[in-house]
Amino acid sequence: MPLLIRLCLALLVLMAAACARDTARRGAVDARAMQAESLLQRGDYTGAMRLFQQLAETSGDPDYYRLRAADSALRAGDGKMAKHLADAINPRRLEAVNGYDYTLLQSRLDLNVGLAREALAKLDGIAAGRLEPSQLVHYHTLRASAYNQLGNMLESARERVKLGQLLTHPDAVQKNNEAIYDALARIPEKILTAMQPPPPDILGGWMNLTRLVKTTPPAGLNTELAKWRARFPGHPADGRFLQGLLGQAHGHRPDQAQAGTSLPAAVPGSAGFIGVMLPLSGPYAPAGQALRTGVLAAYYADANPAKPHLRFVDTRSGDILQLYRKLADDGAKAVLGPLIKDDVATLAKTGDLPIPVLALNQIPEIDNDRVYQFGLTPEHEVEQAAGSAWLDGRQNALVLAPANQFGQRMIKHFVAYWRQLGGSIRTIKTYPYHSEDFATSIRELMAAAPAAHTRLSVPAIPPIEKPRGDFIFLISDARDAHLILPQLAFHQGEHLPVYATSHVYRGKADSEADRDLNGLIFCDTPWLLDPAENGPLSYQALTKHIQQTPPDYVRLIALGIDAYRLLPELERFKTEPQYRYTGATGTLSLAAGNRIQRQLHCAQFEDGVPQPRGIAPLLRPGDSAPALPWSRPE
Repeated sequence: MPLLIRLCLALLVLMAAACARDTARRGAVDARAMQAESLLQRGDYTGAMRLFQQLAETSGDPDYYRLRAADSALRAGDGKMAKHLADAINPRRLEAVNGYDYTLLQSRLDLNVGLAREALAKLDGIAAGRLEPSQLVHYHTLRASAYNQLGNMLESARERVKLGQLLTHPDAVQKNNEAIYDALARIPEKILTAMQPPPPDILGGWMNLTRLVKTTPPAGLNTELAKWRARFPGHPADGRFLQGLLGQAHGHRPDQAQAGTSLPAAVPGSAGFIGVMLPLSGPYAPAGQALRTGVLAAYYADANPAKPHLRFVDTRSGDILQLYRKLADDGAKAVLGPLIKDDVATLAKTGDLPIPVLALNQIPEIDNDRVYQFGLTPEHEVEQAAGSAWLDGRQNALVLAPANQFGQRMIKHFVAYWRQLGGSIRTIKTYPYHSEDFATSIRELMAAAPAAHTRLSVPAIPPIEKPRGDFIFLISDARDAHLILPQLAFHQGEHLPVYATSHVYRGKADSEADRDLNGLIFCDTPWLLDPAENGPLSYQALTKHIQQTPPDYVRLIALGIDAYRLLPELERFKTEPQYRYTGATGTLSLAAGNRIQRQLHCAQFEDGVPQPRGIAPLLRPGDSAPALPWSRPE
């Protein structure tokens, strides 16, 4: 056989199933396409994307190669480029089988930005019976992820059971089994019992196994497992997965476990465990799951051999007071959570709390000596971003915020805080949330700004008239900020410094995507802003779990880490008022009303990358700002 033919066959064996299918259909393999597929198999996704882009521009099948390029970009973590490439595809020009790949890609793009319902709608439009095996694996994986984001753990597990029947590699099978158990472990026992299909249903076997491991004392577990095996012979959970699970259930340290693996429930009546009360189902499940990931990461990183076990409780499974009292009666040392404000208020208003609570939200008007309140409060971020502007000598604010309820809430808090510091509000303008054109709002905002030629940072001759505004306070998410900053520059607003909260930052450095934000100053959790940190709880160390978390909830992983590590520090906060704890979410201290105060870190975008500016200030009314020329008395 000629050497060239043998080489082609060898490369085809290495390609992914979808790639091999399409290459064979075309009959002759373009050398650059082979090179791109080879790069893809080696993990050089950016290199593959570039070659596929070249092919899209030079070959007779541009839409197919754009599809391959978009897939490569998404694998490389460049969602913006992937969407740009996908938007340029005309799906009507794709062959039918590649049209399914296009729909799967669009669903991935939706999930990448937390749009689970939109992703499911696209997947529902696919006739699964027409998919090839590799596509079917992708299809069920995406459906499982979408249901997970929506908090529907039972349907997520159901999709993964179907996925498990298609997998052959042992590691892939093991990871899928772990994901099935992890999803079912978040469902209350009553629901598992009520919804369980009868034997020999595979999902029913998983549900039965999950329930008995969570509720059976260690002494009786082997007996119950023998009964389970008799009811579900040959079940895919039996073997490697179950052996690993039993190692955890018998109390062995899971040295090889990853954060995000489920912990079995503490044995009822056992001493020294921590109750963790989170919404693990329903609409708040993605937030609860992100917190759970952080708590487990901190637990596994804790080298203390005497550390208490964790028992997770779904706050959707019953009355919050009854769930709390059950934990207390079973011997919990403390409770982490709840998250939902109504649940926090219910506990805080209750006088009889035998064990301390570290709640994961804050309610300004409610205090209780047994309830510590800790959360990612946006009002605190507003204060610290505003404080940074104040210490930079800014006194006259131009406020730009979305025309929605959150925007009004942040405007109200900023105005009150800024005026307490002694600053003035020159104008407040709102913009249409998630619009494309903010020109009208920006023009109206700039009408209250100084002329574009005025250089605020250079103390030249004092102006005859006091400038009308010397900085912009922007309330925006990352999506709108990327559109607002260039439009500000277009309307001659680039000479004004812009300050904002963490919402403008997606949480991952991307120099190409974030160049539009150059100059923007914001304050955020240090866990996201220190790329050099490489400890076991660093952003880099938890990358795998961060990728499985919707972007809007990633910061809650850091909150979960700090919540676990703060529990043993609470008494010290009480006895040493000046004590400060360096955490993932900031420098932490105890403020009035048992509230944990976070001191953030600030950064400024330069060449699309956040550059540190130092720790954010915690200012109080009466704190002075440096005197600059425009702040001199007239």
